[in-house]
Amino acid sequence: MESRDRDWRADAREQFFEGHKSIGEIARITGISRQSVSGYLKRLTGYKNERDWRKRQNADARKEYKREKNREYRAMGAVTAETIRREHDVAAVILSREKYH
Repeated sequence: MESRDRDWRADAREQFFEGHKSIGEIARITGISRQSVSGYLKRLTGYKNERDWRKRQNADARKEYKREKNREYRAMGAVTAETIRREHDVAAVILSREKYH
């Protein structure tokens, strides 16, 4: 049993720090609970640095995603005074219909 403990721990360490896998993925691969994997990894030196690195990666990916979405929205059509007026007119008709009918 002790050999199995070392095996999953070595696998978890390698997959987390080198493979950059999530704790959930490591738990599925090793067959050990997420809580056990997380508890073990949190005790390792370098865990905080890896977590901070992942947070920066996710923040950068999110910024890029937002940039791309904004490009898509702008490409759909520019907002002009005319488009705002049209939206206002439609909203006014809908609201007046709700109020008076």
